[in-house]
Amino acid sequence: MKYKSKVGTGLLLFVLISFGIGGYFLVLDWKWVVGLIHFGSLALILYLFFSISYVITGRELLINYGPFYQKKINIASITHIKETRNPISSPAASLDRLEISYGTGFILVSPKNKKGFIKHIKSLVPEVRIEMGN
Repeated sequence: MKYKSKVGTGLLLFVLISFGIGGYFLVLDWKWVVGLIHFGSLALILYLFFSISYVITGRELLINYGPFYQKKINIASITHIKETRNPISSPAASLDRLEISYGTGFILVSPKNKKGFIKHIKSLVPEVRIEMGN
């Protein structure tokens, strides 16, 4: 089953305002190459924001982040899921996140349907610990 990432209004506004300020100064002293790079970068960032998804197959959690990144996590290795607002870089377009601990690491995700996502993983790994309500 595929779960789309929640896109946080705060993060989206931060990106748009930052690029808007840069765009304003760019218009004052327009250079085609710089403008192309600036607005191309904005388009790429927006594409990445809206392309993040999490796919649960029978045995794996696939984390897709645009065409550049796919992480595979063995579902059976997931030990703990907790809510967090940790802002470190991750394939999550919102600060309303879940920290998934597995094997020897962890990853932060932000599915739109957190309850459904957790319920799905819990159905596959009943012993996973869930910590909600940060």
